[in-house]
Amino acid sequence: MKSYVTVSDAANSKYCPRLPGVTEIERFGGSKSENTVIGNLEHAAFQEYYRLFRLDCLSTSDPSDEWSLVTHQARLDKVLPYVINAFKEQSPSFFQHIMDNIPSLQYRLDLHHQNKMDEIMKLTNKNSWEDAVAMTLPLTIEKTIWAYNMVGRVDCIYHLPNKSLMPEDLKSHDSRFDTLIHRDSHKMQLSAYAVLLEHHFKLPVRKGRIFYTKDLSYEYFEITKKDKQEVLAIRDKVQSLLNDGLAPVLDDKLKCKHCYRQESCARIAESNVTTPTEYIPLDGECS
Repeated sequence: MKSYVTVSDAANSKYCPRLPGVTEIERFGGSKSENTVIGNLEHAAFQEYYRLFRLDCLSTSDPSDEWSLVTHQARLDKVLPYVINAFKEQSPSFFQHIMDNIPSLQYRLDLHHQNKMDEIMKLTNKNSWEDAVAMTLPLTIEKTIWAYNMVGRVDCIYHLPNKSLMPEDLKSHDSRFDTLIHRDSHKMQLSAYAVLLEHHFKLPVRKGRIFYTKDLSYEYFEITKKDKQEVLAIRDKVQSLLNDGLAPVLDDKLKCKHCYRQESCARIAESNVTTPTEYIPLDGECS
């Protein structure tokens, strides 16, 4: 019996009550898909780039255009080989897909660097260089927090000037459609992060945002007291779902068509698996 709920489980349940169980079976079986691997690659690349970017910014008092270009290239020279080597070892069967994605990833890191530098320089009109960097680049990356029988790993945490925190989650989906169909689950995810962050840091969280790495856009969500209360109710509901067995297949063709676990869900249904602790082969391997 699972004694805790992940933030991802809570968010997934807002999209489909069956999804947390399907995800648990995938986790148990060690299954991976191309989309999952590329999504993890994008996360790792942007997060490592953020980490190095912040260190570079805080180590200079003369952020010239030349400095910006030189340090950006130096970061790329570290980040891209790092993710290529790491994911080649972790997911060798997807290595060609990984390499096919690298030119696009580099192009987007180029653009994101310039967007972030423009934002920092604009903020320096009314703030110190250090404060502008703090408002633009995350102070904490990949923070795992346990509380209230929940666990969540926050991609990025921003410490805002009003002494509040803002969680940011990175998504590798297309933002325009993703915003429409996943809006409720994204808000639940950020609200759950807010509950965990407030418990851990003893600072308020009033908003969060999704960063879409494909088109470098943001979607902001206000997070209210009611949203945080709903998190605990959803936690209890998801825990019951995971312990009682898989929910039936959702009767919503649009959601099923665009679900990132669609193929796994179909295989599970065909195999008559009824609990999230049963293993079935999901990658076509021999059982």
